[in-house]
Amino acid sequence: MDAPAQITRPRLAWLWVVGGFVFQALPAAIREEALPVALKNIGISNARITQVVAILGLAVAVKILWAPLMPLTGPTRRFILIAQACLLLALLGLAVLVGQASQSTLLILGTLTLISVLSAGHDYALDGYFVSSLDDQGRAKHSGLLNFASKTGQVIAGPGLIWWAGHQMSQNVAANDAWQGALLLAIGVGALAWAANQYAFRREPAMTVPTATFGDRLAAMLGALRDMVRDPRFPALLGLIFFYRASEIHMARVLPLFAISTAAEGGLALGNETYAVLRIPTAILGLALGGLFGSFIVTQRGLAKSLFPLGLLMHLPLLGIAWLAANPQVNLPTISALFFIEYFAYGAGLCALLLAMMKMAAGEEAATRYALLSTIALVASYLPGLWAGSLAQQLGYAHYFLFALALAIPGLLAAYWGRRAFNEG
Repeated sequence: MDAPAQITRPRLAWLWVVGGFVFQALPAAIREEALPVALKNIGISNARITQVVAILGLAVAVKILWAPLMPLTGPTRRFILIAQACLLLALLGLAVLVGQASQSTLLILGTLTLISVLSAGHDYALDGYFVSSLDDQGRAKHSGLLNFASKTGQVIAGPGLIWWAGHQMSQNVAANDAWQGALLLAIGVGALAWAANQYAFRREPAMTVPTATFGDRLAAMLGALRDMVRDPRFPALLGLIFFYRASEIHMARVLPLFAISTAAEGGLALGNETYAVLRIPTAILGLALGGLFGSFIVTQRGLAKSLFPLGLLMHLPLLGIAWLAANPQVNLPTISALFFIEYFAYGAGLCALLLAMMKMAAGEEAATRYALLSTIALVASYLPGLWAGSLAQQLGYAHYFLFALALAIPGLLAAYWGRRAFNEG
């Protein structure tokens, strides 16, 4: 990854962290949140919805293949900006396809796959730049802001688009026109984030342009990955990646479908607009405060001593979600409070996991190392989608969420193992 030269102007790291990670969240939120609701609205089954989202998400795992290729294009900052421009064009193409009266399912799915692949390259570059251009203290300082920016972008392109499309459809606007307008709004937000990154990157230190050949880059990548796999902390980190938030992942794959499903299906019967309005303030406030709280705890206590308490905090609110599934007829204030607590706790726990991954990736070939870790994290996040919807249909929402809650046990064991592995003494 690029090595910084002497800084001549004050950095605006906070600005490119906000702009970059807001942008990074847009394609993922469209894929993970807006798409499932759109498919649910037209009568697609839960099993098929979670499978489609999982397959598209797993396509993002190709980010590790960008490792030997991306540096050949020039400075990392240039690649980030080019990738963002390409993603904006791809999203524009998706909006055009969605808005057509006679839609091509194959072209739409192909465009969504292209967006996933492009976002993989963008994620690789941006994550690597964050890890390699900031030291441990800088990463800890900005990790809460990173989490806030990422989740804010997710809320804008997830429930924000869901609300807009639902509102337009309630005004007798055709579904395809409503979702086209929603996508255009997401493109507008992405364009603003791209402009912010353009400005902030001009205040960054000058970077050395990579001169290595493809073979050199490939050899360096394989060497960095080999060294990381041999790191004694690596097995513990794998445990954290697959189990620390396993309950949350299984919950997240089905929670939007549970929220908008009818009472006869065992859902909350909120509808698109109500669900989106409810989720936007709870998600923004809960995740923002949770991420900042998690960053503060790690800064004060250190990563090793923070993993278990933040993991415990992350899992406790799942009791409320499981109770909600068994008592879906509660009022909106109760649902809102449970959602807020859930997002706050998840934001805090996710912050600890991200910092553990960054700590492992720091050093030579940081971007490559982090790309491998984030690829593994993507697989851990999307793989449950292949069975989550089907399992929810078979068990019912209440029993499915109890199953998800039971996954807190291996999650807490992974946190205890991680504490020992990352003990800073």
